[in-house]
Order: sequence, then structure tokens, then C-alpha cells
Amino acid sequence: MTERGADIHRAFHDVERVPSSRPAVEFLRAAETVPAIAAYRSRLRAHLAPAAGETVLDVGCGVGTHAAAIAAERAAAGADGPVVGVDRPRMIEQAGATHGDAVRWLPGAGEALPLDDDSVDAVYAERVLMYVDDPVDVISEIARVRRPGGRVALFELDYASMVLGGDAKIADEVLEVVCGTVGQDRMGRTLGPLLTDAGVLVVDQTPYAMTIPPPVWAQAVRGPVEDAVADGRLDRERVDAWFAELGAPGAYPGSVTGVLVCGT
Repeated sequence: MTERGADIHRAFHDVERVPSSRPAVEFLRAAETVPAIAAYRSRLRAHLAPAAGETVLDVGCGVGTHAAAIAAERAAAGADGPVVGVDRPRMIEQAGATHGDAVRWLPGAGEALPLDDDSVDAVYAERVLMYVDDPVDVISEIARVRRPGGRVALFELDYASMVLGGDAKIADEVLEVVCGTVGQDRMGRTLGPLLTDAGVLVVDQTPYAMTIPPPVWAQAVRGPVEDAVADGRLDRERVDAWFAELGAPGAYPGSVTGVLVCGT
């Protein structure tokens, strides 16, 4: 990661060390407006399909929106069972305050899940591995807590696949800056091999292209660019002209592709 780089990405890398978790919380809530997120989550839940009594685990649950939704859907369908959310203490505190105790919120890290071996029937993580130092450690933990034959669903953005509009040369320079703010900028395309190496049978890999809505753009793209301008990596005049170009009628600001990998 860059020394300065995206404050939002630094927050996700270690939310316990940044001055406030508020940017991360606001980013997660803004991301909920992206239609492609609803699309991949529908497929994710269909793959997990927990039966009554089975345990579902959300690794890196953030503010808990998806885990709480799964718990509510299970209750409505008469398939109640434990839903567990694991994340850093700041995120867990926010999740519990927002969604109550329908989910069992546990402070912890993906690299050392606070659960026993073979204790989970269905486990998922979304937009988590791109921020960690070593994704293999997290996937090893997922394989450890998953019961034999249990379902796994992982979704990760692939920042290196980002398409930015406007002047191609500036767009390439911006993409280099933005990719440098996450630990794993090609995470989406590497999920399948990593799961296979961990002993998970990959049964489906589906890409989802998503536009970048203004609130997310401000933190995920503009934030890193402004930092790069401040420390001299990008030129202010050229960057301002690029932003103006992207704001013109009919312009295409940008999109990024994520990959959902399902396994058993």
C-alpha cells in the first residue's frame, strides 16, 4: 500500500488504527446502492442455501447489513439457524448497534477466525481479501472452520480490471495510483486457484461489472488521486482537466469488475 493513498482503503486494511471508522462505515453504506452488489448477493445466497439449524459465517462482515439480511430471510423461510459475523472490534460494535442480536457478532480477524474446526456449514466473504496482507491465510482459515462438504462463496473486486474514461494517458496514471491503494489489486481473478489449493471444489465463477456511483467514486478514486496530487505523483492541472472531462455530458466515468466464486 502507498504511504498516503486512499484513506478509505487504509481504513479497510486496518480499521483499528485509523483515527475514525466513519469513512469505512459510510463507504460500505454507499456501496449498498450498487445494483451489481444486489445481483451477486442473490447468487451468493442461492449457493449457500442453508438448511434449518445450519451455521452461516460472514467473514469480514463490516457493518453487518448482509449478515442481518440472511438471518431475516432464514427466519421468514422457517430455516432458522446461527448466523455469525466476524470482523474487527470497531466494525462489530457498529454492526451490533445497528442490527441487534439476530446475528452472533464476534470480534476477530480472517487470518485467525474465533471458531472451532469443522464448525460452519456455509461461509462467505465479500470485498475482504483485496485488503489483507496474505489472502492464503484467510482462505486457509475458511477451509479450517468449514465442515466437510460445506459451501463457500467469495466475492472480490479486481481493481486491475477497472475501466476509467477520459484521456487514456491520465486514466492509466490514475489507475496505477488507485491499484496501489489496495493490498491485492488482482484478487478477483485469483480466487479460484486459491480456493482449489485449499481443498475447495470450485463449481462456479461469475464476473460482475459494476459502475462506480458518486459517493463511492469520491472515496475510492478521487481520494487516492487527491493524495497523489498532494505528494507530487500526479499533476494538478492535468488531473483537474481529467475530472472535468469525466463530468461532461455523456462521459463514461468508470467501472470495475468483481468475481463471485462458489465452491463446496
